[in-house]
Amino acid sequence: MAENQYHINKCKELIEEKVGWGSSVGWQSQDFDNLSELIYKQTNVVLSTSTLKRIWGKVQYNSNPNLSTLDALAKFSGFPNWRTLTSSIPIADQNNKEELKRRPHAKIVYGCLILLILTGFLIGINRFQGKSKNELSYRKISFSSKPVTTGVPNTVIFEYDASHSNADSVFIQQNWDSKRRIKVDKNRHEHASTYYRPGYYRAKLVLNDSIVKEHDIFIESEDWMGFITKEPVPMYLPKEMIDHGDWQGLKQQDIPQNTNNYNSEIPEFVLTQVSRGWNIDSKNFTLSLAIQNTYWQLNAPCQQSGITLLGTDGIIMIPLSKPGCVGELRLWIGEQLLDGASHNLSAFGVDFSSPVSVKCVSKSGKIKIELNEKLVYQGLFPAGIGKIIGVRVSFQGSGLIKSFEIHNAAILPH
Repeated sequence: MAENQYHINKCKELIEEKVGWGSSVGWQSQDFDNLSELIYKQTNVVLSTSTLKRIWGKVQYNSNPNLSTLDALAKFSGFPNWRTLTSSIPIADQNNKEELKRRPHAKIVYGCLILLILTGFLIGINRFQGKSKNELSYRKISFSSKPVTTGVPNTVIFEYDASHSNADSVFIQQNWDSKRRIKVDKNRHEHASTYYRPGYYRAKLVLNDSIVKEHDIFIESEDWMGFITKEPVPMYLPKEMIDHGDWQGLKQQDIPQNTNNYNSEIPEFVLTQVSRGWNIDSKNFTLSLAIQNTYWQLNAPCQQSGITLLGTDGIIMIPLSKPGCVGELRLWIGEQLLDGASHNLSAFGVDFSSPVSVKCVSKSGKIKIELNEKLVYQGLFPAGIGKIIGVRVSFQGSGLIKSFEIHNAAILPH
């Protein structure tokens, strides 16, 4: 354990040097938010703010980080994986230190070391004093928002005040995706952004490169809704086109395609429902439904599909495809990402000639997934993803769901 902690500390030092934000002793919550986003951009692995705070000792936690977390930290710090990092950074040999003390010129050596340390300390103070002059300062900062309607599309009016800061640039970021960061006038106080998909978003006010304020935004749907993914605006489908009583969705004939054109674009069809009224505890729930991809065109041989539970602190995404395509799947369980290229996800290969029964149960810090009553995944799930407020079911082409139910596990009948 001591050796592991030694390398964790070394890895943290490398990361602190890389981001250049100064000593982590002074890091605030927004710094860990920023670090989480940087790690995701570089490694495609989600490490939550709370996980990073635990690793940096900002939150008391007795367990060691798991290997996938350590691998992500190692990749971000410049190594292929955690094992390479530990083998590349040997632990200082205590015996060599004792031998050094016994050498004739040990005192001279130690004197030089002390002089170097003092010199470095004084240089550090000078740099800090020079740096502090340019340090971001702000006061009386405000940031709030309000949707103008229900459903989608939905414009959100942001009200902000950053005029008392010394920031050169002010941005509003619509969600976790930094690509949705829009520069706004520092001396103005309103900005409007349009959201085209129902969901839970965390908007951020960014001064220069620092997130200084953030809050939650709910864009709710009116019951189940369906759309075809297009950028920048989806193609919304009328309710009568997707609501068929005992099932929701589309059949292949509902999406006209040229079956002779193998290179034609594969449409993505999405069924979704988002409501803050769900408010389901992600540590104690049961999800069950039947799902079927109904698209049999030549240009979509994999029939990839996915069920995504939207939480206030993350997602659970259950991927499905034809058996021969499981190497392209990604299973998300909170902050843990299992990529089919490096993990065996063959159990998520299914036959869509009939609906596939899916069940997901979270209870007592564990989670399990069953397909057609067969266990395909189980693991630890102590942190959860906050409150579940919606679901998004996506299909390459077309698809349907039926018998959808999600409940807090405690209220389910035995």
